[in-house]
Amino acid sequence: MDHTGQTAMRHIPGLFRRYGHIRRFSAGQQIFLKDAPAHEIYYLESGKVRAYLLYPDGTERTLCFVERGNLVGEEVAARPPVRIVCADAATDLLMYAMDAGQLFRGCAENPESFPELLALFMKKIELLSSWIFYAQFTKNEGKLACFLYSNTETRQQVSYTQEQIAAVTGMSRVSVSNCLKQFRERGLIQQSYGRIRVMDRPGLRSLFGERDFY
Repeated sequence: MDHTGQTAMRHIPGLFRRYGHIRRFSAGQQIFLKDAPAHEIYYLESGKVRAYLLYPDGTERTLCFVERGNLVGEEVAARPPVRIVCADAATDLLMYAMDAGQLFRGCAENPESFPELLALFMKKIELLSSWIFYAQFTKNEGKLACFLYSNTETRQQVSYTQEQIAAVTGMSRVSVSNCLKQFRERGLIQQSYGRIRVMDRPGLRSLFGERDFY
């Protein structure tokens, strides 16, 4: 499940800064809830957003953390425009917001931004599928073990940065770093910059058995 490719944004940030309006959120503040009408899409200028699922029993399951320089709330382009996850501010946030009509009018006036926007939407669909998959695990070590195990079926070494792994699994970069350190100490992997060599695939597999699923 390799969805680590990045879609560079050359035109979209300027589009939001030109046509959008500033929205600020304090750490812990709700941005939107699942199933609510989607009125705005956001460009995250600074800070970090947490996307999560809220279960009927009141428990939460974090899907991912969205870092600055990304879009949040692409459901405005759906029909009907309804939120598919919950989101809150993991840190203080500065974002630029637009409704769907303004977004598409801005793209019409700046045609070079439209293919970029479509590519961003497609990448988010791929990542959302991945986040939902990894959200099944109750522990971060299960997420990371499954990621490494599934990506070394035909090769022993993989070339991913901690930022790329975090983007796919929904973990924070710090959590990825801590888990990799634990795996190294347990002899499960060897690691150099941007490269991870799996030394014990059965050991990784033992970390995400059925007991680790929600």
